[in-house]
Amino acid sequence: MATAPDTAPDGRAVAIRVLFVAFAAWLLTNIDQSLFAYAVPQIRQAFNVDLAGIGTIISLSFIAGMFIPIGVGMLTDRYGARRTLPLCLCLSALLVGVQGLLVDVTAFTGARVASFGLSAALSPITSAIVLSAAPVRWRAMMVAILQCAYPLGWLISSLIVAPLIEQLGWRPLFYVGFIIAPMGLLLAALLPRGLFGPQPPRPAGEARPSLPVAVLFDPAHRRTTLLCAAAFFFNSGAVAATAFYLPTFLNEVRGYGLGDSALIVGIGYGVGVIGYIGSALVSTWWLTRRDTIVLWNLVAAALFLVTIWLPTRFSEDIIAFGLLSIFYYGTAAILITFVLESFPEHLRATAAAVCGTACVSASMASFPLLVAHLVPMLGWTMTFSLIVVPSLLLSALAIAGLPRGFDPRRNRLLNHGEQDAPRAQA
Repeated sequence: MATAPDTAPDGRAVAIRVLFVAFAAWLLTNIDQSLFAYAVPQIRQAFNVDLAGIGTIISLSFIAGMFIPIGVGMLTDRYGARRTLPLCLCLSALLVGVQGLLVDVTAFTGARVASFGLSAALSPITSAIVLSAAPVRWRAMMVAILQCAYPLGWLISSLIVAPLIEQLGWRPLFYVGFIIAPMGLLLAALLPRGLFGPQPPRPAGEARPSLPVAVLFDPAHRRTTLLCAAAFFFNSGAVAATAFYLPTFLNEVRGYGLGDSALIVGIGYGVGVIGYIGSALVSTWWLTRRDTIVLWNLVAAALFLVTIWLPTRFSEDIIAFGLLSIFYYGTAAILITFVLESFPEHLRATAAAVCGTACVSASMASFPLLVAHLVPMLGWTMTFSLIVVPSLLLSALAIAGLPRGFDPRRNRLLNHGEQDAPRAQA
């Protein structure tokens, strides 16, 4: 993907325009994908499926979320985001709408799995184009802003769309996908033509390049790829271990009602956005990317133990979960920035798909199962302690074995020689 120089007068305007397109695409796909979670009770009734059947659909979706983004990431690095972004957004949204029409559970499962995989593929696409367009100094902040589209999409859906399920039923609400699909074409048209286009043609006689995913594992990149993947897998695994179970933990261990439990978790997600922006600010002005990630993981590990073992009152849980969320969820934004900056531009979408999206999906598919098997033997508090804290420490250890990334004191990138002084000053 070619990158326009930031020395041009409209360099910052182009970066903001790309951020707008990427944010809108990631927001829209999370709005329509979140509908499934809110409609599970009615979907079970409509297809006469038990909870295990729903679990199978979710697991298959995460498996698709591991593999489809890798293929799309390679296509993006080779043919450009102007082609793959609208393809993924339009098809994933159309499949959401189609789910509202299907009456066969097998067809519904296929549409859901394919839709989720294509939606997940938008994560590496949007992250790669935002980072490539942004001035080096502001990369972390712009990627952090992009990541906020995920919780915001779920929030919008919960406030506006989900409440209508009881009145209209789930099928009409899934038709929102038919409205979102055409927006993919509009967003693609807004992407600057000189950016993120196909790779230039090779000179006659030049050997065909290896697939980007193969290049990630050649000797020049293998260590970086494996350590970045491990960091993402364990960090996301720590979050995945609690994501589906925190309300149950608060209900069974703390004794709160479902409403109070949901309130604590919801506040935590909302405050977590501060962590996205906070980690970006720290890595932009004070610490290197690597050191920021290590710090965020270590603080999250310590606060996690405090949060699940010490609070005895509702107000204490609100404060503890709020503080924890800043570091527990805030690592994600700076981690994807670090991964993208650790690879040359022509590999970034593939690297984000392999080290980021695929590893997140793998952790989401495995860590909740591990928790479910250990809780009956160890209890909620001990299980969380033995899974989450070591995972955060392993994530910090993996990142500590890599170069420091962008150094705000020197105003340059230290990973693979990229300096780009005009961007840093933009």
